[in-house]
Amino acid sequence: LIAGTEHAGGMLIRDASCANPGNPHRPNAALRALLVALDEWVREGREPPASRIPKLADASLGVGSMQYLTLAVSGETMDRAFFELSSAGMQASEEITRGYERLVFMEDPNGVLVLLTAWATEPPAGMARADVLARANALRESQGSPFVEDMHIRQAIAELNS
Repeated sequence: LIAGTEHAGGMLIRDASCANPGNPHRPNAALRALLVALDEWVREGREPPASRIPKLADASLGVGSMQYLTLAVSGETMDRAFFELSSAGMQASEEITRGYERLVFMEDPNGVLVLLTAWATEPPAGMARADVLARANALRESQGSPFVEDMHIRQAIAELNS
């Protein structure tokens, strides 16, 4: 993507149904320069210029910063992603189990911390997570537990299934 251009890479044809005018900026020259740089990198081993995008690792947290990006995934996706991304050299934490969640922290090549989260016990297909959490929270409160745990999730699923 090149900032300031249309998603399709050039000015789109727009009719009266479009609320906003198209962007007349054409990215052709920038795309050509990127292609030449890529070709020089592959053929001649010429390194591309250093990224000018700041990395979170080089910054301090504060207004306008992002500590991490959380992606909610299925348990199966987490297992596959953890294995494949670790095999590809991405740094990753050990899996952390907290309450009813499984957590894995990873750092992407730009230095952004990515948190993968999955439920330890997945609700069956067609069962709304909101319903499961509401019932699990009621169970937690009735038992005087400080947090929703996986046992509350399993019990809530069983009750909602009956």
